[in-house]
Amino acid sequence: MAARTLISDQIATFIESGLSINVATRDSDLEPDGAIAWAARVHEDREQITIYLHKEAAQAMVRNVNAHPGIAVLFERPTGHRACQVKGVFVSTRPAKPAERTAVEKQFESFFLDLEAIGIPRAMVSNLKIWPCTAIQFRATDVFEQSPGPGAGEPLR
Repeated sequence: MAARTLISDQIATFIESGLSINVATRDSDLEPDGAIAWAARVHEDREQITIYLHKEAAQAMVRNVNAHPGIAVLFERPTGHRACQVKGVFVSTRPAKPAERTAVEKQFESFFLDLEAIGIPRAMVSNLKIWPCTAIQFRATDVFEQSPGPGAGEPLR
């Protein structure tokens, strides 16, 4: 029997669909620190994920994962609150490539359309800095259901 991948095709599609992406790390004093990512890409191995944060927002996250490689990322769709959390270990960081910009902007636009659906007007997000981004790659170790209701907090396999 073949080994199951950590991130199913269904979850990978969800993660890449344009969501609210909240990144959590810890600083050198082990205090929690967070930032928002604009996009994500699940790698073909279904165990690694690259998240894209504006380069300014990424500075603290990069500093943190270099000191303590643990990372947790919450992926949530504002309409309906479907969500999953992926915990993992930092692998690498780099400036996002110009060829990745379209995918980042496409995911942000999908997220924004979801915000509009719950009454948040474009004017509230029009000044957000989307590009340039820093790409942070991590290896997932656990995936959890975070949607409200039965099963919240349970591992997703």
